[in-house]
Amino acid sequence: MIRLNHLSKLAFVLAGSLAIPVGVALAQSNSAYRSADAVAGKSERLGVYGNVQKDCTSGPLPTVRVVTPPKHGELNVRSGTLKVGRITRCPKLAPKAQGIFYKANPSYKGPDEVSYEVRSASGKVEAHTVRITVKDTSPADAKPTPDTDPDL
Repeated sequence: MIRLNHLSKLAFVLAGSLAIPVGVALAQSNSAYRSADAVAGKSERLGVYGNVQKDCTSGPLPTVRVVTPPKHGELNVRSGTLKVGRITRCPKLAPKAQGIFYKANPSYKGPDEVSYEVRSASGKVEAHTVRITVKDTSPADAKPTPDTDPDL
């Protein structure tokens, strides 16, 4: 006689093996939620995404998909090349990358939000949601910071 405890474990194992066919890889998924500040009418870099291989070469760029566009501005994806030295473990590499940039309407102040997904060549998906606070320009905002640098 088999106890119920053993049957439930057996059913779980069988169901698990039946639910995922042999040889099928599951895509990994991560989610990130954060906030950012932006100045009305100026471009703000929200993220930079690339693919650096173990041998310090650039791999295939990830695919970026906008899930929720901003209500009070625009979201742009730009491809480019990072400056040499930006990747610590590969100091001589200038890798290809994609940058995500938000630009609020020039006369808008207040909250905005964007969501986008980044899918790597291996199938890994990262979902990003960014809550943005848009403010007026001020003299302190005139100096470029790493996030407001128009380059990747």
